[in-house]
Amino acid sequence: MKFLDTSFLIDVIRKKASSEELLRELDKHGPHVTNTIVVHEFLVGAYGAKDYEKELKVRNDLLSRMIVLDFDKNAAGKSAQIEADLRKKGELIGGADILIVGTMLSRGIKTIVSNNTKHFNKVSEIRVLTW
Repeated sequence: MKFLDTSFLIDVIRKKASSEELLRELDKHGPHVTNTIVVHEFLVGAYGAKDYEKELKVRNDLLSRMIVLDFDKNAAGKSAQIEADLRKKGELIGGADILIVGTMLSRGIKTIVSNNTKHFNKVSEIRVLTW
């Protein structure tokens, strides 16, 4: 099971060939997941569009193809642990990214599909899959 990040979802709706190809490959291996933090980031772009109703439909159609995990107490605890560890190393990442990683790891998910290698590669417990 792979966790799909905002950067990947945006490239899919923009019909970038490499992301569409990767999504087709991932589809062969079972369901995909994301979380409510990514849903928020992804939908902000829809509401900022000129034809936001059309854009919102496109984005919600893509989201309907995956499992959306809530950011819950376990995810919050794991996120806090990760943030504290990164602070000790002086390698902080964005707050939303910490919440995303906490959600993943609290559910045993170790791979994120994202082009945000600058942040996610700082978390040694996960693997970043790019396209």
